[in-house]
Amino acid sequence: MDKKLLGRMKKYKFLYFLFLPIAVYFAVFAYYPFIKGILLSFQENRLIGNRPFVGTSNYEAVLSDPDFLQSVKNSLIIGLTDMVLYFVLSLLLALILNEVFSALLRKTTQTIAYLPYLFSWSVIGGVWALVFDLRGMANLVLGFFEIEPVFFLAEPALARPLVIGMGVWRSVGYFSLLYAVAIVAIGPSLFEAARIDGAGRLKQIRKIILPALRGTMKTIAVFLAIGVLTHFDEIYVMVNPANRQRIRTLLLYVYETGILNFKTGTASAGAALVMAGTLIITAATRRLIKYDKE
Repeated sequence: MDKKLLGRMKKYKFLYFLFLPIAVYFAVFAYYPFIKGILLSFQENRLIGNRPFVGTSNYEAVLSDPDFLQSVKNSLIIGLTDMVLYFVLSLLLALILNEVFSALLRKTTQTIAYLPYLFSWSVIGGVWALVFDLRGMANLVLGFFEIEPVFFLAEPALARPLVIGMGVWRSVGYFSLLYAVAIVAIGPSLFEAARIDGAGRLKQIRKIILPALRGTMKTIAVFLAIGVLTHFDEIYVMVNPANRQRIRTLLLYVYETGILNFKTGTASAGAALVMAGTLIITAATRRLIKYDKE
């Protein structure tokens, strides 16, 4: 072993010791399940006894399953739409709130927008179901304009917009707060110099704020890309027999296949494909936005 490396390890051995519990945690609860899941994807569906290896049969079964292909379509539509809306609307909200001169009004609005993110998807789904129930607030508004009530939760055409809208309501405030923190970190002297040069507010946003937010934008874009194919909680609390085909995502497909139908090998193959798809989407996003470049 290199003497310099050995000396460095001796010098920082206490820090390595502190890192040991974290390494054990990830080895037991992350890497072992990951490796086990990959192995299961090549084994026969059995809950008890030996699981003989069946090659790529599970992957062939998944890729030929119409429900899986529909889940891919649903995941991409919902995930990519969420990614764009979260990114754009949270940025707009942060820029708008930054223009509010009243600190009290700005902080109050930020708190109200951020508040839904503190609640679990079960609570958010319950609130959403109450709002769009036959006797909910949405139908009360429609009744005020003498429009026939709509059973939003059982209308397949409205299933995706409702799920996407629920996610936007819950998450936009959180991402806007990340942008707001980055905006606050911009030096006041830059704005003062811009005002002296006669730059208006729109020009200051375009020339100062947006360039300063470039790093935050890249980070949020990658974070959102990771979640494109991993929507589950919001789907689980909103799915019903009427809208299942429109909003069942890949993770819900994996859950139903593995947990409800006891097809562990097939479900593991589906999960492995989700992971592969997530890696591809994330890598493509990083390359597109030039994440690793200044």
